[in-house]
Amino acid sequence: MADNNNNDLHYDDFPDYTLIDTNIPYREYAPPVQPKGNGQQARPGTPPPRGEMMSPPYPPTNAAPPGQRPPSSPFPPNPVPRPAPPQPPSMKWVYVAAGILGVVLVIVAATSGVFFYRQQSATQIAHIQATATAKAIPTPAYKATYHAASCPFTPASGIVEGQDVNCGFLAVPENRDQPHGKTIQLAVAIFKGSGNDASSVPDFYLTGGPGGGVLSDLGPFITSSNLRRITLSHDLILLDQRGTGYSRPALDCPEFTDLENSTANETLTNAQENKLYVQAAQKCHDRLTKSGVDLNMYTTIANATDVHDLIGALGYKQVNLYGVSYGTRLALTVMRLFPNDIRSVILDSTVPTQSNLFTALPAVTQHAFDVLFHGCKIDAHCNSTNPQVEDIFYSLVTRMNAHPISFHDAQYGPVQLNGDGLASWLFGAQYITRLIPLLPSVIMQINEGNYKLIAQYYGYVEFSGGISYGMYYSVECGEDLAFLKPQDLVNAANVARPEMRAGLLANIQDSYDVCQIWGQKPVPAAQKQPVTSSLPTLILSGEYDPITPPSNGKAAQSTLSKSFFYQFPATGHGVFYTDTCPDTIMMDFLRQPTTKPDAACIASMPEPSFQ
Repeated sequence: MADNNNNDLHYDDFPDYTLIDTNIPYREYAPPVQPKGNGQQARPGTPPPRGEMMSPPYPPTNAAPPGQRPPSSPFPPNPVPRPAPPQPPSMKWVYVAAGILGVVLVIVAATSGVFFYRQQSATQIAHIQATATAKAIPTPAYKATYHAASCPFTPASGIVEGQDVNCGFLAVPENRDQPHGKTIQLAVAIFKGSGNDASSVPDFYLTGGPGGGVLSDLGPFITSSNLRRITLSHDLILLDQRGTGYSRPALDCPEFTDLENSTANETLTNAQENKLYVQAAQKCHDRLTKSGVDLNMYTTIANATDVHDLIGALGYKQVNLYGVSYGTRLALTVMRLFPNDIRSVILDSTVPTQSNLFTALPAVTQHAFDVLFHGCKIDAHCNSTNPQVEDIFYSLVTRMNAHPISFHDAQYGPVQLNGDGLASWLFGAQYITRLIPLLPSVIMQINEGNYKLIAQYYGYVEFSGGISYGMYYSVECGEDLAFLKPQDLVNAANVARPEMRAGLLANIQDSYDVCQIWGQKPVPAAQKQPVTSSLPTLILSGEYDPITPPSNGKAAQSTLSKSFFYQFPATGHGVFYTDTCPDTIMMDFLRQPTTKPDAACIASMPEPSFQ
């Protein structure tokens, strides 16, 4: 770690795996970054597109003791190209092989195939009807077919396919109201847990987004040396949710990348950007629907039913659910619809079902900056080194909106950044636990005309890719934006500081306008209600999490009668694998879900070591 008085920092000083995390920033629960010209990649409150409301971070090479940040790990290589999956009759593609749990089951599946017929019980039907979701999960029987296949990613060092990891595809109806209609394939990977305390109950990992894939993000970075810590000694099921990753069809929108490339050298007004962005979304929508995709079938409720079907197809009676970011909303939905499938639940960086991302976004953005500046103010070194950093930041937003700055980024090349872009970048950087201590120095340097730090780290936050935007909008248009009116957006933006208000409003307006052409049906009203459950639940929150603050976890906890809530200092979005303390708490919880875990290690975790 560089000395606190030395601003000449390097990437290796802050190599946290969260820089390349699987769904953190990068597949995180928030609107995708709108492509902007001249390096103005996003508006305030818009996290980086690759992650993720995304998932736990990539693992380091070895573990850190409780209360300390994990040691360094190299930035991972580019994702392995997605190979074409097996082509069963009447099916097109598959994104990532969703994980299989249990070697015996995998062997059986490989030789003869596993066929799973699902008939909803009378109890389940009554529950579904009571929650007004009967249309999402039909009562007639349908067939879900699981078949083993080669993993679509290259396993990491020491991981042997067929021994440590097995992969396959779950085939389910796209529309369960038409059980004999079009079938889609969902990619699965299953890592075999290690250690003497491995449980017969597997852990089912639900990543964020919505629209994030997990197999390509996490699968190639699980090694024999970190396998036990990643799996917590349990078998670990990874599923690329419908529309994402290696699952097929994948609802990718290359039209947004084309727009970003075509406007790279243009300076556009908010109105021009909005028009072009909506046009790109329309092109993606039309292409997907013309290919036969029924976008109304790509929802959280459909995802939850896929989880239910996969558990049954693999022969498990129960699983432990782990959800991160949007994956927590999915986990909560599984808790509501299929409680008998679940032994315990871990919610990491929570998105309650009753929350609305878009009306909350300005408030959580303001909260993120308030927490950052308060943390600096109460830290003697940060306060003396970066005096009045809060006032300087807001002045910079105004000044840079009038006079953008220019610098050279190693990944992007020449970048022109305005004030809204700066606020957006700083917001996204707070997803990444290891970047948080640098941010006050970044602001102060920019104010002095020094762009060294932001040029060094800009690309790690703004890196584009990994989100299936078609899935993102299919979920969000029906689940959040369907319940809003234009005035709601204006009212929401008014809670933010005036310097950021216009940029925030323009950002959420973009997504609102996309949803006007997306044609997504609103979800049943019950899906927007809090989930009430007595299932054992562990809720984890990061103090500095910009998009799913601790208040989200507390809101979910209020209707979960057997839940335990913990907040971790100096931590951004996605708590698991940022420190051995939360990992230890998770393992204790999984051993005895009904007993409150010992959380004494939290007291030894430091606040950010601001530079």
